Amino acid sequence: MNRSLAINTSQALWRKFDLAQWVEYIQQQHCRSIDMTLSRVAQVWGRLDNGTSRHTISVAGTNGKGSTVAFLERALISSGLRTGSYTSPHLVRFNERIRIDGIAVPDTELCQAFCRIEEAADHVPLTFFEYSTLCALWIFQCNRLQVQLLEVGMGGRLDAVNIVDADIAVITSIGLDHMDWLGSDRESIALEKAGIIRRRKPVVCSDPDIPDNLNIAAAEMLAPMVVIDRDYFLRDMADGYQWHGKSALFPHDWKTIGPVHAPFSGRHQKRNLSGALATLSILAGLTRLEQKKVVCGIAETSIQARCQIVSRLPLVILDVAHNADSVCMLAEFLAQNPVNGTSTAVFGMLRDKALESFVELLNPHMDHWMLTSLEAGERGQTAYELAGKMAPVVGIHRLECFDTPQTAYSKAIEQTGCHDRIIVFGSFMTVGAILPLTTSAQDHHDSESLPMS
Repeated sequence: MNRSLAINTSQALWRKFDLAQWVEYIQQQHCRSIDMTLSRVAQVWGRLDNGTSRHTISVAGTNGKGSTVAFLERALISSGLRTGSYTSPHLVRFNERIRIDGIAVPDTELCQAFCRIEEAADHVPLTFFEYSTLCALWIFQCNRLQVQLLEVGMGGRLDAVNIVDADIAVITSIGLDHMDWLGSDRESIALEKAGIIRRRKPVVCSDPDIPDNLNIAAAEMLAPMVVIDRDYFLRDMADGYQWHGKSALFPHDWKTIGPVHAPFSGRHQKRNLSGALATLSILAGLTRLEQKKVVCGIAETSIQARCQIVSRLPLVILDVAHNADSVCMLAEFLAQNPVNGTSTAVFGMLRDKALESFVELLNPHMDHWMLTSLEAGERGQTAYELAGKMAPVVGIHRLECFDTPQTAYSKAIEQTGCHDRIIVFGSFMTVGAILPLTTSAQDHHDSESLPMS
């Protein structure tokens, strides 16, 4: 621990912390970065809870959580509902995790919340994510929001977000990720994600290949569930997309929504959009929503680092693909959108990810790999460790190692011509470190997400 943060709690020196000091402090208060249990965080929340927002929507899933929350957030704000959003991880600034009406909460408010949490914790050890979650919930309840959107960090059943009861549970996709914590197959992982379901409360699933365990869990909770391509559909139309729902959960005048225009790319984003519209249709039966305003909000949605183009010459794409399903989608896009020149990957990955599947999927689309070290405690991994694992598939001559994402990206830029492309992907830490470097490129080229296909 930084010497200045070796805190004597009785003196409460943390009351004078700025946000950077708080972030460093909460990273060091638990011996493990992940500790999957609800008992400690629920105990502290019990000392803080003074009522929650009017409606809570919890979003779990392997991929698509952030995009789904982005669609919901913008649609609700456009409808005039005071909305809080909690997502993770952040790309550049901690403040990105906690937003009210789309605006990141300022440092002073975050520091005040952390002070209150530290008082309530009273020596109960909390992980970084538990501190972050309590911070979001405390700020949301202080602001008396109409809707709060809570993105589950990992799994669902034992995730800190699950101390709050969801009025609507959204499960975006179920894939193989965090298997050391959640299980080795989709059925086991589905059971963990099903933990956010509450008795007799609706469930929206935007994964068309629904595992049996999810059906069983919903039935046991008497929770009505709607599933994409079974109970609701998104169809291509000449003037955009049109959404249709055929469940009794959808109010009669919300069974058809459209035309809808959305700025994101890929068939997976069409699923996220469809799931978000199903959620909004159900919510329309619980609170006031106007379809026209919802559609306008969807069209204005933006989210960073999901097939985000930050430069055209050369083509630079940022994507936080960090598990098998998301990497598969990225590989599909690269195959459908070839370039005349070479492709360079700027890549850094935490050690608890299934690296082999990433390399096999993307190697055919890459000419060079710029590998970067990532410092993240026990989950961190050096570029040289990455290279050792990748060399048998990629070949050592196509790999270069760098100490930081910034140096890897700078070298890639030096070696890239105007007809080439750079794909920055992997951990949020990789993309987040490089995102600020793309500001000058965005001055000359509007940052965009690729059109849906």
